Amino acid sequence: MSNKPYIKLTTCDGGDWEILEVDCGESYFRSCHSLSNEDWINLLDLLGYKVEEVEISDEEMELLC
Repeated sequence: MSNKPYIKLTTCDGGDWEILEVDCGESYFRSCHSLSNEDWINLLDLLGYKVEEVEISDEEMELLC
């Protein structure tokens, strides 16, 4: 038996619904039409990662890409 968390992402052919399930000692469950950045940040936080979300202007983003 692995001590790594089990993560399951379920989607459908039509792409109109997604379910994210995690079992890592604590349960995390999210389902909706699409998963947001907040959902993924919460998942990473639950797994012990420190995540910083930064919003910049479109112009600044163009300079980075």
